[in-house]
Amino acid sequence: MELLNSSDAIRKKSCPSAEEALKHLLWLLDSEAVFEAALGLYDLNLAAIVALNSQRDPKEFLPYLQELEKMPESLMHFNIDIKLKRFDSALRSIVSAGDGYFSDCMNLIKKNPQLFPLGLQLITDPEKKRAVLEAWADHLIDEKRFEDAATTYLCCSKLEKASKAYRECGDWSGVLRVGALMKLSKDEILKLAYELCEEVNALGKPAEAAKIALEYCKDISGGISLLINAREWEEALRVAFLHTADGITSVKSSALECASGLLSEFRESIEKVGKYLTRYLAVRQRRLLLAAKLKSEERSVVDLDEDTASEASSNLSGMSAYTLGTRRGSAASVSSSTATSRARDLRRQRKSGKIRAGSAGEEMALVDHLKGMRMTDGGKRELKSLLICLVTLGETESAQKLQQTAENFQVSQVAAVELANDTMSSESVDEEVYSFERYAQKTRSTARDSDTFSWMLKVFVSP
Repeated sequence: MELLNSSDAIRKKSCPSAEEALKHLLWLLDSEAVFEAALGLYDLNLAAIVALNSQRDPKEFLPYLQELEKMPESLMHFNIDIKLKRFDSALRSIVSAGDGYFSDCMNLIKKNPQLFPLGLQLITDPEKKRAVLEAWADHLIDEKRFEDAATTYLCCSKLEKASKAYRECGDWSGVLRVGALMKLSKDEILKLAYELCEEVNALGKPAEAAKIALEYCKDISGGISLLINAREWEEALRVAFLHTADGITSVKSSALECASGLLSEFRESIEKVGKYLTRYLAVRQRRLLLAAKLKSEERSVVDLDEDTASEASSNLSGMSAYTLGTRRGSAASVSSSTATSRARDLRRQRKSGKIRAGSAGEEMALVDHLKGMRMTDGGKRELKSLLICLVTLGETESAQKLQQTAENFQVSQVAAVELANDTMSSESVDEEVYSFERYAQKTRSTARDSDTFSWMLKVFVSP
């Protein structure tokens, strides 16, 4: 018995009481965090014990705990979850509290939009679920997510709001689908279609506006005009053949006018490519000569003063800056500029928004401009459509001339970019090696079968 008593005494000394353990925990951790952890267990007695042992004034916590104690269990859980910002749990608690607290449920969801999916899962009453859906759609409207809002409105049968949402995002098809669901009359649909046609065209979508004009408004001439504006030449011609001879005349005159304009643009662009490439090569060679002079004098680029730069530049005064021609001269072998300086020059040039002759970033800006002159995918698609339209209308000669001019431009642009890229990585500019004619011939012979030139009609390809 004495041994047993001794063992109990040792156990009491080695195992602290619950109160001592709590005090030690409060000493180690923030007392507020321990209080919230106890409260999060929904154990009000434990929360009170923690508060008392943390030397807090009972006036600070007792009224709050007593108020919670008087509440039904679900409301007590809800208020505790709100205090602890456990909103998912708070939503579950308030839903379980019953239909009488649905307004509190909606307020919680609206203040915390991430709860909308959970709310739809927890709320089973059809009418209340529709209210949640409408509130979610309203929130999506506020966030400018009109397409998502429209489909959400459809889920709760708010058709007018769905129509407005589709209209806000420019989805004319959605507006007309909802109009059918709303049982609009033919006159109402026609009026709506005319309004949408104007709106969509104003948004820069003439091809979409043409669909509305043709399918809903039955406006054939208007639809053909919109297709012409959209450069949808094949479709415009198809509709014209289907409906009216006047439309065919309109398409033909517009196509010839467009072809004439493109011919002028491509010829002008060919000249610009030549000017920019010539200027780039002159600037590149001047930079290399300056670097060679510095290297021979064992001087740093940083120490180069304006007088030296002017003297070296004057040695090249006979070089034409903006005329396309053939230059002959010795190559200068020097170290090229670093990648860091190139990037800095390019950023400076882009900020200016234009090519400034003599500026530090002129060389990179010229190359960047040459690259920017390439034909876009949309431009190639429109060009091919125009060529097919011209051929269909018997304007073969105009189509062939347009294709040859466009091909000459694209060949010159692609060749110029390849030549510029090669000289950028070279320490010399040798006219025999970097000949534009050689690059153009190579591009014409090797790139024709590539996707870059896929817009061309094979019947007009020169041998």
